[in-house]
Formats: sequence, C-alpha cells, structure tokens
Amino acid sequence: MKTKILPIGNVNHEPIRIHSTGELGAVLKDRRRQQKMRQSDLAALAGTGIRYIVDLENGKPTARIGPALKLIEWLGLEVTIREKRID
Repeated sequence: MKTKILPIGNVNHEPIRIHSTGELGAVLKDRRRQQKMRQSDLAALAGTGIRYIVDLENGKPTARIGPALKLIEWLGLEVTIREKRID
C-alpha cells in the first residue's frame, strides 16, 4: 500500500543537517505548521497518538524511529543518510 504524501507547498530544496532530536523536532513542527495542520490532524493521518507528536516535536530523545519516519513521509519529507564529509 502506497503512503499518501501531503501537498508540499513552498519547499526549500536545500538539505537540512540534523544534529539532535531537538533540531529534528523543530523541523517537523515547522513543516506541520506550513501544511496548516494541527498535531491531532497529523496524528490521525499517520496512525499515531497526539502525545507522540508532542514528544517528537519537543525533541524527546527516546522517541521511536519507526513512527518518526512515517511522520516524515506524511509531511512530504525524506531522510537521507550519507557519509559525513570532513572539511
């Protein structure tokens, strides 16, 4: 079953480096707000609880990765992992 992706709107196609759970939470919260969604809307779409959304957006370091990846996809984002460049 293919997951539906929400409308993207204005997207900055520059990659965002995430170094902490707090940074990830801030990016997801900003994206949710760009989509004009409430936490309860996103929770219903992604099949998770509102408490999980709140915890993730607040940078809870023990938040499970599986539901986070589902939320990231629902928000029209993706995760890419690559070898770190040393400058």
